[in-house]
Amino acid sequence: MAPSAQQRRRVAWLLDGHLADDYDEATHDARWERQFAAVASPEELFLYAAGSHPNQSPREWRRLLDHPLCDAGTAILIFWRNSPVHYYGDEPAGGWDRERYALVREIERRYSAGGYPSAVVRFDPASFKGRSLLAGHRAEELERVPEVMRRPSPGAPVPPLASEDFEWGDEF
Repeated sequence: MAPSAQQRRRVAWLLDGHLADDYDEATHDARWERQFAAVASPEELFLYAAGSHPNQSPREWRRLLDHPLCDAGTAILIFWRNSPVHYYGDEPAGGWDRERYALVREIERRYSAGGYPSAVVRFDPASFKGRSLLAGHRAEELERVPEVMRRPSPGAPVPPLASEDFEWGDEF
């Protein structure tokens, strides 16, 4: 089921609400936590993951992956937003790369083991925001990524956020 207009506005505020608010950080953080707690569907969580900056920390991505509404499509989206082709080569020694390496491997294990049983949201790594996340890699690099993680997830596509979704007004 497609997210309602209210859900789409909530996601828009979660992504960009801080840009329009002039209150202190603690007030904003409390408001953000309330809005995130109100996320009510796998589609809404997917929209948030799709609009999030890809350089979020692994801890921030795990928050979405551990959410009870995290869908198989959202898990594959997060997998691809973390540059998995890079992390199926040599194991990194440490730091940021080591955390990302662990994250993409964890997502693959959970996904392959049925850890994301909901399959309402379709995500295709070959078609995300008008481009392929598979493009630009040599065939031998892509082949290191498990085939199951290169396939589209089952489910229905979720229409991306549009400019009208970002007009949240005072509702939230």
